[in-house]
Amino acid sequence: MKLDFDLLFLKRLTTFVRILFPNFKTKNTSLIFLLLIVSIFDQVATYFIGILPSEFLVILGKRDGINFKYLLLKATIFIVFKALILSLVKYLSSLLYLCCRENFDYILHRLYFKRHGFYRLNALSQNIDNPDQRMTQDVEKATRILCTDLLCPILLSPFIIVYYSYLTFDSAGWMAPISIYVYFIIATLINKMLISPIVSLTNEQEKKEGDFRLKHVEVRSNTESIAFYQSGLLENILTNQKLRNLIKTQKELVYKRFVLNFITNTFNYFGGTLSYLIIGIPVFLTHSYDDYTIDELTAIVSKNAFFYIYLIHAFTNLISLSDNLGSLAGVVHRVVELYEELKRLHEDRLETERPPSTVPSSIVILASKENKSQHVFKKLNCIKSKEVMGESGLKRIEELHGKQMKNIIDTDSDNEEAECLLNEMQSSQILDNNKQRFSNDPFNSFSDNETLIKLDHVTITSQSDNSSTLIHGLTFELKGGKNLLITGDSSIGKTSILRVMAGLWNPSSGKIERMLKIKPSTFLFTPQKTYFPTGGLTLRQQIVYPLKALPVENDITKFQRIFQSLQLTNLQNRCGGFDNSIDFDLNENLSPGELQRLAIARILYHKPKIAFLDESTSAVGFEMEMTIYKLLQEFNINYVSVGHRFSLRQYHEQELKILQNGNWKIGDIDAISMSSSTQSFIGSSSILAI
Repeated sequence: MKLDFDLLFLKRLTTFVRILFPNFKTKNTSLIFLLLIVSIFDQVATYFIGILPSEFLVILGKRDGINFKYLLLKATIFIVFKALILSLVKYLSSLLYLCCRENFDYILHRLYFKRHGFYRLNALSQNIDNPDQRMTQDVEKATRILCTDLLCPILLSPFIIVYYSYLTFDSAGWMAPISIYVYFIIATLINKMLISPIVSLTNEQEKKEGDFRLKHVEVRSNTESIAFYQSGLLENILTNQKLRNLIKTQKELVYKRFVLNFITNTFNYFGGTLSYLIIGIPVFLTHSYDDYTIDELTAIVSKNAFFYIYLIHAFTNLISLSDNLGSLAGVVHRVVELYEELKRLHEDRLETERPPSTVPSSIVILASKENKSQHVFKKLNCIKSKEVMGESGLKRIEELHGKQMKNIIDTDSDNEEAECLLNEMQSSQILDNNKQRFSNDPFNSFSDNETLIKLDHVTITSQSDNSSTLIHGLTFELKGGKNLLITGDSSIGKTSILRVMAGLWNPSSGKIERMLKIKPSTFLFTPQKTYFPTGGLTLRQQIVYPLKALPVENDITKFQRIFQSLQLTNLQNRCGGFDNSIDFDLNENLSPGELQRLAIARILYHKPKIAFLDESTSAVGFEMEMTIYKLLQEFNINYVSVGHRFSLRQYHEQELKILQNGNWKIGDIDAISMSSSTQSFIGSSSILAI
């Protein structure tokens, strides 16, 4: 829905104000009245300071020294008083802003955490983007603009306009105020046309600002998973896309505000010229001042000029508020929309399941900071009851774009990476002699019995506490054709071995040799915490991750086969195929078993030399677990598994068991006894299932 400066905004602004100022007994309302009283004194001081120049002109014309001293004292008092009042206005408006922000967030928190509203909003509702940003940054911006920039000028302007209209009429006749009113109406209509697109762009900017921030939060929350996938390059691309989208919207907003500021400043400065045109009416048209002396006429012109200029200032001040009003409209739409959605979620639930309660749902109780009192706001109805061409070497294209294309010239220069990050890769850069280069790829020169990774007396310690040894003097070789199972108690250091082999941790002593470069076509790590980046990516991109997907049609058949084998066809249908943008978060909407199967789909697509599986079948049944390991064997993928299930032993040839105090042991798994034990285990499981 397109948000605008329209009736919907006025409705939501009314709701926003009613929440902040529900009745006359609240602290916020009392602060408003006090702020208005102080602001009235400010206007009184402004009036007397405004007419001081005319009084000085009269006294100086008469050369009256005694009254000149008195007038100097009077001017000093009013100036000090004006400075004090301005400081009080700033202080009270800032205090009001803090109170309004506090209370509005209290109310949102009450709705957010009541009856699992936070879960229903984040996991089930698709209507609200970035609720965390709305409750923090957007509420702050909305209350700050309203309380410190708009409230007093808007409330006082009608009284100022009426009073100075009378003074203008009394001194220059009816043409003077009418001219100013027509001037203001024209300015208002023009500003209305300029504000409307700013409201929509402001809302869009806040949304994309939230998306950009959320991407960084996502990376921070999934740091280890991203590091295991070696996908920093792709995450750089995805994050830069968010940044580009944000900057694009901000540039549009800057342009719109440039036009608005140009018009606003034009009206502001032309207002001074208009005041002199009005002064010319009694001087040149009605000849009302023909009988006055030059000194008297100068004083009158000075005094009346203040009246006209201040009346025009009152109107132009309202016009100048249009930029703030446009910003306010954008964030008010967002915070009240969140408030409305939380209410709707609670209403939908209460219609079907209404728990007994002795507290009226129309009352919101807010705990104060001191926990000594409670703020009770009534009648708020918060819950109603009802990746290039180069000059050296070759490089697999899948390292950047998946296996849709074979080889490109390899270079590790910064320029290549920059071109990749800027998404300037063109398909015309791909070389045509793929088969010859593929056959020369050292990746294919390894046989099943050759060593892939070698650990020599490796000691692993905790990265946060070097004195805590997890594993001492670990020595073994990972060879092709032999699959390794790593077992041990929970939190004993099994995953730390994968971290060291992946290069995430450095061993405190010993040596690690990797015979191949870490990339999806050689070593692919599947972390215990599955990770699927958000942001409307396609299912194809999720599968080829950590590489960047290209829309190659030949891959569809491969995708379909993998999904059918892993019983993920329902997910394919739900996502609308492999090339449609996914409008939901896979991490939140898929079951743990579905997430693990989708992570296995990545391995089957990339077909690495060796896959590292950290508890990657813990959430699937024994039949699906058997299917997964049979698929890995059919695809000729070697694997290292970390897990607790006894059933995993039948799919591996070696077991590395991590013992207490950094000890370990490694040995072959007896296939004959393993088969017998497995049959017994499965039989017992079947009996228990029955």
